Amino acid sequence: MEEYIMDVEVDNERTILKTFSRTVEGAVDNVVKMNGVQKLFAIGNKNTLETWEFEEDITELRNLRNKLPENIEVFFKVGEN
Repeated sequence: MEEYIMDVEVDNERTILKTFSRTVEGAVDNVVKMNGVQKLFAIGNKNTLETWEFEEDITELRNLRNKLPENIEVFFKVGEN
């Protein structure tokens, strides 16, 4: 299990959250499931020091995520284009 530091906007205020996941994709999914989070600016893996920059409003991603059945396994990959 990896520890991720998330730079986010919660209730119109920029703040730092911590989440735990096996992958960065799982960390993104964790933040998407947090209703108060409006924007994701960056993610950092505390152990490997890898970082990912986003600066994105995650409202649409949350809307899509909410359409999935609760018992579905979600697999996606954050990578370079």
